[in-house]
Amino acid sequence: KCVREVFYDRAKICSRPTKKGVKEIDENHLCYSMKYIKDKPVRDLTGDQFLRLCMAENDQLVTLTLSDKVESLTASSYLEEIKQLYNKDEFSKHVQGWNQIRGECVELALNKMVFPDLRRELKTILLQEARDAVLRACCRKLYNWLKIAPYTCRFPEEEEDDWDTSHGVKVMGIAYAPDHSTAAFAALTAVDGDVTDYLRLPNLLKRKNGWNQTEKILKETDLRALRNFIGTKKPHVIVIGGESRDAQMIQQDLRDVVTTLIQDEQFADVKVEIIDNELAKIYSNSKKGIADFRDYPDLLRQAISLARKMQDPLIEYSQLCSNDEEILCLRYHTLQDQIPREELLENLYLEFVNRTNEVGVDINLAVQSNLTLNLVQFICGLGPRKGQALLKVLKQTNQRLENRTQLVTSCHMGPKVFINCSGFVKIDTNSLGDSTEAYVEVLDGSRVHPETYEWARKMAVDALEYDDEEMNPAGALEEILDAPERLKDLDLDAFAEELERQGFGNKSITLYDIRAELNSRYKDLRVPFQSPTPEELFDMLTKETPETFFIGKMVMAKVVGIRHRKPQGEQLDQANPVRDDETGLWQCPFCLKNDFPELSEVWSHFDSGSCPGQAVGIRMRLDNGLSGYIHIKNLSDKHVKNPEDRVQQGQTIHCRIIKIDVERFSVDCSSKSSDLADKNHEWRPPKDPYYDQLAEEKDIRQEVEAKKMKARQQYIKRIIVHPSFHNISYVEAEKIMDQVPQGEVIIRPSSKGADHLTVTWKVTDKIYQHIDVKETGKENEFSLGSRLWIGNEEFEDLDEIIARHVNPMSSNVRDILNFKYYIETNGLKDKSEEALKEEKKKNSSKIHYFISAAKNYPGRFLLSYLPKNKCRHEYITVTPNGFRFRQKNFTSLNATLKWFKEHFQEPVPSSTPSTPRTMMSSRTTFTTPGGNSMNPETIQRVAQNLPSHMLHSLSQVANQTPHYAQTPGYTATGTYINTPYTPSGQTPFMTPYHTTPRYNQGFLHPGSLSSAPTPSSYSSSSQSPRNMSQTNSRHPYSSTTKNDVMDWQKAAEAWAKLKNKEGQSPRIGTPRGSGSNRTPRQGDSRKTPQYNENMSSRLSSKSPRSVRSTPQTINSPRSMSIGDATPLYDEN
Repeated sequence: KCVREVFYDRAKICSRPTKKGVKEIDENHLCYSMKYIKDKPVRDLTGDQFLRLCMAENDQLVTLTLSDKVESLTASSYLEEIKQLYNKDEFSKHVQGWNQIRGECVELALNKMVFPDLRRELKTILLQEARDAVLRACCRKLYNWLKIAPYTCRFPEEEEDDWDTSHGVKVMGIAYAPDHSTAAFAALTAVDGDVTDYLRLPNLLKRKNGWNQTEKILKETDLRALRNFIGTKKPHVIVIGGESRDAQMIQQDLRDVVTTLIQDEQFADVKVEIIDNELAKIYSNSKKGIADFRDYPDLLRQAISLARKMQDPLIEYSQLCSNDEEILCLRYHTLQDQIPREELLENLYLEFVNRTNEVGVDINLAVQSNLTLNLVQFICGLGPRKGQALLKVLKQTNQRLENRTQLVTSCHMGPKVFINCSGFVKIDTNSLGDSTEAYVEVLDGSRVHPETYEWARKMAVDALEYDDEEMNPAGALEEILDAPERLKDLDLDAFAEELERQGFGNKSITLYDIRAELNSRYKDLRVPFQSPTPEELFDMLTKETPETFFIGKMVMAKVVGIRHRKPQGEQLDQANPVRDDETGLWQCPFCLKNDFPELSEVWSHFDSGSCPGQAVGIRMRLDNGLSGYIHIKNLSDKHVKNPEDRVQQGQTIHCRIIKIDVERFSVDCSSKSSDLADKNHEWRPPKDPYYDQLAEEKDIRQEVEAKKMKARQQYIKRIIVHPSFHNISYVEAEKIMDQVPQGEVIIRPSSKGADHLTVTWKVTDKIYQHIDVKETGKENEFSLGSRLWIGNEEFEDLDEIIARHVNPMSSNVRDILNFKYYIETNGLKDKSEEALKEEKKKNSSKIHYFISAAKNYPGRFLLSYLPKNKCRHEYITVTPNGFRFRQKNFTSLNATLKWFKEHFQEPVPSSTPSTPRTMMSSRTTFTTPGGNSMNPETIQRVAQNLPSHMLHSLSQVANQTPHYAQTPGYTATGTYINTPYTPSGQTPFMTPYHTTPRYNQGFLHPGSLSSAPTPSSYSSSSQSPRNMSQTNSRHPYSSTTKNDVMDWQKAAEAWAKLKNKEGQSPRIGTPRGSGSNRTPRQGDSRKTPQYNENMSSRLSSKSPRSVRSTPQTINSPRSMSIGDATPLYDEN
């Protein structure tokens, strides 16, 4: 118990926001002031603070911790303080040893057993205390609603019976909806709450002084109907539901109507009030409201509820206390949903019990009218079940309750229940009069309990100073009720002492209550109705509270106009128009209009009154309907001459409230950046005294650094006109790719910088390849470079990249996807092995194989086969020119698989090309081997066999023709010769495949004989040793045979014949120069150099292609998917 009390008293709480909480807990959040808390004592927690923290913790916005260490008043910690209690104050070795063991036991017991349980227990207690605080606030709110007494008024100047308010008031209620197209309704309720008449008002919300004549006429029609209704029915008070600011307009219209009636017909001065309509809206939609007035529209039921609420708030609120528990629909507190429903209902009903028994319930009235029926259940000692039984008995016997004794005799009420409830059952003895022969006990109409009737009679006799012979207690009571001032002379303290001597206990309070009751039987102790104050009316009509709308709150507002100040006489005389030297036009110094050709027109502008004047601020409209204003000095931290330079009409802006005018329903705001940021915390809600500012600043610094780091990694938006280009990120590109068919291309900015682009294309589902493109010859940071490089291969524009690089690879991928032995394995080798083993079981005589997409290596496919008992896996790489397998290049999938079937038993080469290891996508950069990787011995043998003139011609070709790299990342075998890229006006195309010689078909690459440095050689020289070894190992000329020499000889002869035929050196690359060397464009008569048919047929016989492996040129139907070439900014 001692540890628990100390822990509860000294425990401290800390809170830290999560990543989600840092973003979501802003200054409008409930936990803003407690976002960072450090060592706040739990005893300092007030109200619903802990409940708000627990809600934020449940939403994963903050992390709450109760401190592990408890402070001590005498030692370093409470743990050490407790240890001292178990230590023995001796110095022997054994005693010190035992002290140490005792200390360890105490530490173990507290840290592992006691403190964890106490933390959980304390958290539960704090949570319950916070809920109790919310519960008390809810009950206080309901008490403030129920404590209002029925509306009372007097008309002493009026002698007609219609203006008699002694038995109650007649109320006219008006309800409307904000929608002007919906008709409003007025209802009149009699003194007993029954509806006597109603009126439909379809045009009540229209403006009486509006510019629309039709609306003015309709409005006048409704006002005349209201005047006739009020003049005929003569209500004692008119009440309007406070739905919006339109209620003030209706209130003024009704006051004008009443004023007109007073002047014309000597009408009484009827008050027009505005009250809250929350109860009326809930009642109109409740089951009881619909059952009571089934055929009435919703707004008419609201009007009836408003009128009844004015007559008696307690009775009207009790209409929601039914089995449907609609009383919970009222808004008591922002956190009332965190209270268990049963607990909240029980406490609200308890508040009804207290208020009902203060007033008393007339049982006879409850039997006759359903209006007060729900109050019977709140009489002390009855409850819902006994209350219904009592009413049922009285209805069945069809008798009137004439005295409290009948509760026992006629209603068969037990003694305990009778003692509890009899004092709160009110019987109107004045209405009984001579209508009954039974004895009428006047005290039955008071709060005096039947058991103390004798004391009341004794007090009446003593106050009248009757002798024993003249004593008539009943008559004395009637006399004292007529002259209650004589009770002041009684010494009630002496009477209380006498009763205490007789054994009744201390009844002093009871005697004083009896005297007060005899002064005025069942006097209503509730607070009289008062018209709402400007602050209350502001909250009522805006539906705001001081917690939701306050000075310093940041809000969003819509600009509705500019406010001007018209120039006065002296200002006009001192006006100094300014002339613009460039345009020659004059400018008004007030409204800054600058289109006056002559100075005289400026003065005419002043004289005609068309000058609106100097702009002094902007007018706004807030979301809750309030009008706002920002002075020009509060518009920006910088000086602003014309507000239209900063904002436009209809624009939504952020601003901070700096003043609230509740009477005018307007606010003054500021949109200065310094006020919005509020670094000095002048406007934001105050923070907790234990707020950890250092921790917040540290988190802010870390967030700023993280944003800077992220900004470095983000791409730079580019201005490129191309149908495939999008300014999106890596993640966004993959999301789009998920929805498009295979082979689609997206070109996007690269995170490497403004001189890079990334080409993303869809290999297959969930697998995308990212190709890096280097740009050169850029005019500015945002435009497209004139030259595009993928590795060492140059492209003219984006269309060429798609047509000559991506589309061929996409077509090759489709060949694989349509292959009969292709299976989906999600890149898992295990699934391939399972499929192979299943096929092996079906047919063990064959060597089965499957192809599947490599998930971790986009652009590569896994070839899995089962030669014997162990599965093997190898990769087939897709290139723009075909397929690469075991460092060999093939033009078709059939050729690849044919070679594989013939050579699968050969050992796999060790230097397998590597692919960057990424999940499901990769960024591929390419390196093409340069000409220097050619075997020098082979070159020498070829040179020896060639005639001198042919060798001279080849040397000229090598020296004059610039070297351009082959398709990046792949071997030269099977690549296209670099013929000029020539797009047409409709569809881009390339040199037809059958006329384009290929290196692996017997042609010697001229760059291999050139000693001049090439882009390829530069690239290869900058590679790491590992990359160089891989490049050299996969070069097609890394091994040379005799047949190769013979092919090269034939190639040389062909080149010589071509030279003699055309009279010039054959051009193999695509020169990127200017002038006559440019690639021919649309309509140019020049053609791409072609080779003769004999040579092409002879070369094509070297490497036959299958039907499925159609040449991947831009003319191929399989690769023509990009449409027209879109010109770039730098293209004519």
